[in-house]
Amino acid sequence: MVKVEDFRSGTFGVSFACVDELPACCFRCWYLIHEESQVCFCEAPFYYYCCYSWPDKLTQTVPPCLAEGAEPGIPEEG
Repeated sequence: MVKVEDFRSGTFGVSFACVDELPACCFRCWYLIHEESQVCFCEAPFYYYCCYSWPDKLTQTVPPCLAEGAEPGIPEEG
């Protein structure tokens, strides 16, 4: 399982092949981005990143994983 704190730092990418390791709240988040891999691998054509901690982000909106009542690292049912 991906540690949400590490992923939220913006320096840790999760490959397309491991996308099932991301918490469900990440897929509702506007900070989730993807970037194509420099080398084309069939099972991992791109990586997901969280840009919440990036200094050039355009919004200060709190992401779902930090919203009040959310428990980081625990996937939400839904």
